[in-house]
Amino acid sequence: MTLEQFLDRFDGPERSVVIVNRTDPDPVLNMLVDTFGDDAVGVVDGRVITGSGDRRVTDGAGPAGAASGERTHGLTARELATTGVLDDDTGTVPSLDVEVLRRHDDVPFDGGDPDEIENLVLLMEGGEVVAGSTLAELGDAVLFVNSDLYVTGSRSLGDVDLPSVISGLGDATFTLRGYPESNRQKLLLITISRFIERAAWAAGDGILRSSFQRLSRIDDEVGTRNVYERVTETAVDTHLYGVPDRLPADLDAVIHAGNDPDFTDSWFVVYRPPEGPHSAASDPSSDLKRGVEGGVGLLAVETEPRVWRGLWTFDADRISRVNRYIERNL
Repeated sequence: MTLEQFLDRFDGPERSVVIVNRTDPDPVLNMLVDTFGDDAVGVVDGRVITGSGDRRVTDGAGPAGAASGERTHGLTARELATTGVLDDDTGTVPSLDVEVLRRHDDVPFDGGDPDEIENLVLLMEGGEVVAGSTLAELGDAVLFVNSDLYVTGSRSLGDVDLPSVISGLGDATFTLRGYPESNRQKLLLITISRFIERAAWAAGDGILRSSFQRLSRIDDEVGTRNVYERVTETAVDTHLYGVPDRLPADLDAVIHAGNDPDFTDSWFVVYRPPEGPHSAASDPSSDLKRGVEGGVGLLAVETEPRVWRGLWTFDADRISRVNRYIERNL
């Protein structure tokens, strides 16, 4: 069995992303679509209405007026998840009852005037709102940054955090593309990897297993080298995997080198706490604490050049299974 075959054993829920009351320009929307990838989630514009349907809030792409048939009510969260499209022929605009937002602590809306809501990104699953972040939060995390911040170390390990919409994508299987097919999708993998490395560093013990395809990357990328110097300065038992083109120097880590597909085609970062992966309280304000206490892992496989399929998870069983496979086979 290979890691790619092992990954086939995992499946995940289907999710979609809705941008509510977008006022940012189309290029920002395009960056969001490119970052998540259509294969992972669908991204559409939407709007918020009051429960009574007596107020109409446009989605930033234009007013919903007579051309759309003057809908007298908006879609509920369940209807939005099943409809999930902006119909250019009829002008129908997905809508969400504001009461749905008021019931979620992990959505950045305090229950005030719906007119105050703008550029709110909601993650939907099975007709329910799973998480919410603002476009500004996603911009700071992934949209308005590039991989050079991580390669050069300009973004320090302590600065890496995940907005709720990204953390809410845990356990969802994704397919992401690297350059030149996409300028942004691989950045999502880099960001999640750094988050897991931060969890290990913050915990200060446990086991961290990380693959690099080519082990020379550790010394070639200043930011990556800095991260693993900081992690190995703690009591974290650090294991590094990849093709032995050049082994990292003076790093207190266990090196695992090979040339089979698990080394050449995999991208994994798996943190296992000292007592083993276990369920930890989900707190939208502290995914880091959840990862430190319960464990967190990413597994992706390059199925064709610059195309990655995988998932990341807080699930204790999945973390245990991935960790066990790597420990026994690599």
